[in-house]
Amino acid sequence: MKDYPFLVQLDARIPGFLNDLQPLMAVSEQLLAVVPDTEFKRAVNGQIDVAIEHYGGMLAMSANGFGLPAEALARNLFDLVTGTLYLMQNSTLLPDFIEFGQLSVYRLMRNLRPVDPQHQHAQARDLASTNAEFTRLKAKFDRKNFWHRKQIAEIAETVGMGQLYKTFYKVTSGITHGSSYPILSRDENLEWLIGFRRADWHRYVKESVVFGYLMLGYLFTEAFHLFYLTDVKTLDNMANIAMKLMSEP
Repeated sequence: MKDYPFLVQLDARIPGFLNDLQPLMAVSEQLLAVVPDTEFKRAVNGQIDVAIEHYGGMLAMSANGFGLPAEALARNLFDLVTGTLYLMQNSTLLPDFIEFGQLSVYRLMRNLRPVDPQHQHAQARDLASTNAEFTRLKAKFDRKNFWHRKQIAEIAETVGMGQLYKTFYKVTSGITHGSSYPILSRDENLEWLIGFRRADWHRYVKESVVFGYLMLGYLFTEAFHLFYLTDVKTLDNMANIAMKLMSEP
């Protein structure tokens, strides 16, 4: 905890939440201690590490009272969790998962505009050496925004998070994409008001990190099965906290 002083701030804003975090943190430590023995398991474990990093950012934002951006980050966490769960259910798609990431790197390489002649030369060399691979991957994923070639709604339904997509994800998308959603409200006569009122979004200080907890809890549970972890005491404790958080107002 000494490495993350913002957790003390978070506990001051959400009394008792630091204690609730302990089982989740213990489970994450168990998963990150796993030494994967296949490329597939390395990919899944890497995604778990990224998910933990995302959640840490959400906790830091909420600790400082910024619930709205914490909620926006929760949308990214939703994409990450659902995609990873889908990969876990479809291990044969690992090459597509990896290659879509490689295509992103190749696209970035082709859009950089280095000024230094030495960097220009290095870029030209790299582009020439990867051109055939870039052409192949570009054709493979033509007009596809996801490695799994499906819409996030379908992925969410497949992995058992369809209801969260229809509610939570829609709200967070409105925040993430810069829509009018955060600046709209209605008065007692149900008339629309326009303007950002920070106090209206204070509830996301807690809601965002609770949603994150539940999403990670689901992911971690499935990962325990994948990695055949038998010490499930911390997993059971995490599940109990998740049930408590869901029942709280």
